[in-house]
Formats: sequence, structure tokens, C-alpha cells
Amino acid sequence: MTSTQSGPRAGDPLSRRSFLRRAGGAAAVVGGTAVVGLGPVIGSRARAAETSARTLHPLAKAHDATVAQRWVGVLYDATRRENITPTAAARGYACMAVALYQAVCDGMPGYRSLVGQLNGLGPTPRAERGRRYDWPTAANAAMASMATALFPTAQSQTTAEITALEAVIGAERRLVADAAVFDRSAVHGRSVGRAIVDWTHGDGLTEIRALPTYVPPVGPDKWQSTPPNFGPAIEPYWGRMRPFVLPSADACFPPPHVPYDETPGSGFHAQATRVVEVSAGLTDEQRLIAMFWRDNPLTSGLPAGHWFVIGNQLVDQLGLRLDDAAEMYARLGVALADAFISCWHAKYEINLLRPITYIRRLIDPAWSSFVNTPQFPEYTSGHSVASQAAAAVLTDLFGQVAFTDTNRLTEPPSAGTRHFASFQAAADEAAGSRLYGGIHYPMGIEVGLEQGARVGAQVIRRLETSRG
Repeated sequence: MTSTQSGPRAGDPLSRRSFLRRAGGAAAVVGGTAVVGLGPVIGSRARAAETSARTLHPLAKAHDATVAQRWVGVLYDATRRENITPTAAARGYACMAVALYQAVCDGMPGYRSLVGQLNGLGPTPRAERGRRYDWPTAANAAMASMATALFPTAQSQTTAEITALEAVIGAERRLVADAAVFDRSAVHGRSVGRAIVDWTHGDGLTEIRALPTYVPPVGPDKWQSTPPNFGPAIEPYWGRMRPFVLPSADACFPPPHVPYDETPGSGFHAQATRVVEVSAGLTDEQRLIAMFWRDNPLTSGLPAGHWFVIGNQLVDQLGLRLDDAAEMYARLGVALADAFISCWHAKYEINLLRPITYIRRLIDPAWSSFVNTPQFPEYTSGHSVASQAAAAVLTDLFGQVAFTDTNRLTEPPSAGTRHFASFQAAADEAAGSRLYGGIHYPMGIEVGLEQGARVGAQVIRRLETSRG
């Protein structure tokens, strides 16, 4: 990129920081293979290795980001197959992104390590000064280590895909790097991966998994298991998890909701009535939106995975190299993980009943939501909090970017392709989809967006990746 301006032109899709960094690194960008599709199927995704010796460069920005994209694909598929909860999925994507970033940051002179910035993260292995590294190899080894740790009881297909992708990328990189460089890079990546795995052991997951079965509080305004699934509460203790950068799980706690009231004409009754009205008048477009953002277990990589797929698409659209992509995935992952911790803390502190419970009791006993109501409390909307936090950090990185979201990794593929003028527009639609689905009151969505904005602002302020 060449320009005589000190910043982006009006309408430029890149923020000033990203514009300057990419402009400064343009001379180091070298030729590579075309970016492949986003799917996790190894056989159809393998590509010929980069054969030019120029690709073996001491800086991460000399390499494309396909290694990261391919691991996102495998993680998405594993998350779907292994029936991971939405909160645990967000944690997994974030941990994978942190492992990626720390594995390559020594080859990124314009960036800061995450050590001392993420809660509880002590020193991680560093690359040796004056020694050459192949950064895609380091990234591959780190992400493979993290993926293996995320699925300790995985199905055989998941284990096979993780093993195969590490081997395929390793074989490709061996054609580029000499044996000593490859081995040094792989050892470095594995060491970083193990360090990040060790760090995750202190985040509270083991402790909350050992807690007794959750018994929800009882009361007319309290959440209860909802039809048609009537399952147990999902991740009721997730609010006790250690946040990634938030000072505490309640740092972005939402304001009180409209007071519970069963009286027709009351503010709370009007919230439920609005859900009924929207449900009765759904257009085909609104139904499509509800399904596009549904992001259910077993059929998708969940909400965090949806935003990571958007990240994969941005790599292609913006031509992100390995350094910029590692920063994007790390910031996006941290924002999503902390958004879910913040949201779940509020959900189970407040324990507000879902619209379907209120509506069937007081308005229409036969009413059903267009999208099945998930098994956790209402306030606030997880899609709203997470999507707004994701949009905040992506806008901070890249500015107002118009993009197309194919969301094509779902099983089966989601209907349609969505076009957005900005990340904010995508977040607004994701949030609104929950009203179309009939599973949130308007206040849960509106306040959820506000909560997500606060989480995103905290990540932007507290996580310093760029030295610029």
C-alpha cells in the first residue's frame, strides 16, 4: 500500500492504526498461495506449500494467515460436533487465539505480548534472539496443543481432524523451512501452547464443574426450564470464571430490568406483549434473520464461532497477514469470552423468566416462540452482549467495514447470505434476531447491547496489542 496521507481517506475501511501498520509493512509482504475455503475438512482444504524461499522471513507479517483460518475451521467443527455450551465455546476460541498470538508475537515487532495483560497470565516462552523461526510452524504447533487440550474426551473424528491438520500444515512448512528452523519453530509453538494450557487451568473451569447440581430459585418472576426441551440450566456457574481482561465478572453488570408485573398495561406486561406482536407478524426476512443468527449447539460453532468465521472472512477481504490476523483473533476472542462471562453472571444473578413462560401463563397458553428458547435465564441477551462486544473491537481495529457474511460452516448451512454496512450493523441484526425468534424481551436485547458495548470498551482500553 502506498499513500502520501497520514491516515485513511474518508470511507477507507481501515482504522488509522491499522492503515499505518499495514502501510509500513507493505514492502515485506511476499507471494503465497491463495486463501482456501474455511471448512475444516482436511483433504479438501490442503494446498501446495509455498515454495519460494522468500516466504521464510523473520517477521510474521511476511506470511499469510491461512494457518490460523484453517485452525478456526477445525475448532468450529469440533465445537459443533462435541456439543459444547455457548460459554465454553467462547472460552475455547479465545484460548486458541491467545495461543496463536503468543506463539508468533516475537516475530511481530509492532506488537506487545499479552503477558501481564490477561488476568493471571505469567511469562510464556520466548523465541531466541538472533535465531530464525518459521512463524506459521510456530502457530500451527501452538494451536494444535491448545485444540487438543480443549477437547480431552473428544470423539474420534475430532481427534483425527486435530491430528491431521497439524500434520498437513507441518508437512507443508517442511517444504519451506530447513530442518533446524522447522524444529526450532515447532518446539517454540508447542512450548507456548503448553504455557497457555497451564494458564487456563487456573481460570475456574475445574472448580465450577465440581459444584453441585444447580437448583434455580423459585418465584413468579424467576426463570424456569422452558418448552419444548425442558432441559437443565446451562452453565449456571459460569459467572464465577476468571475473566480474560475484565477486572471482575460484575464489572459491566447491567442496570435493573423493568420491574416484574403481571398487570395488563404494566411496563413488564408490555414487554411480553411486544414479543407476541412481533411473533405474530414475522416477515420472511425476519424469519431468515432469526435462523441465520440462531447459532445453536450441534448445528453450528455457536455465537462465538459465528464471529470467528466472520474473522476468517475478514482475513480474505482485508488481506490480513499473520501478524494482523493474530491480533484480530486475540482481541475478538477475549471480547467474546469476557462478554459471555459478564452476561452469564448477570443472567444467573437476576434469574428472570423467559417470555414463553410469562406469555403462556398470562397471555396465550398455546403460544410458542419461532426459535426454541435456550435453557438459561433471560436477562440479558447473550447474542446481544457478545455481538456488540465483537463489533466494538473489530470497529476499533478496522473502522467501518462493509462485509458479506456467508456463515457457511453451519450444519446444515444457514439460509441466505447477509450483507452488512458495518460491524455494528451485524451486531444490531444479531441482537434483533432474538426478538424475531421470540426468546427475549426487547429490554433484554437493548440492555444487552449496552452491556456488550461496555465489555468491548474495557477490552479496547485494557488490552494493548499494538505499540503504535
